[in-house]
Amino acid sequence: MRKAVKQSERLLREVARWRQRLAARLPDIDAHDLDLILWSLLRRRYGGHLHFLLRRRKDGVYVR
Repeated sequence: MRKAVKQSERLLREVARWRQRLAARLPDIDAHDLDLILWSLLRRRYGGHLHFLLRRRKDGVYVR
């Protein structure tokens, strides 16, 4: 249990770090959407198994 909490906390720190680095470069992406994208990409690295790619529709919305 302790290891899982430690991994979760590390994942949250990494998502926050990458959000800070990328937010200014990707102003068209909503902050919450960016969090979801980063979480899904980094999750596998920190013990998760779900990994999916997103694409941008013509109206600017990102979808799976």
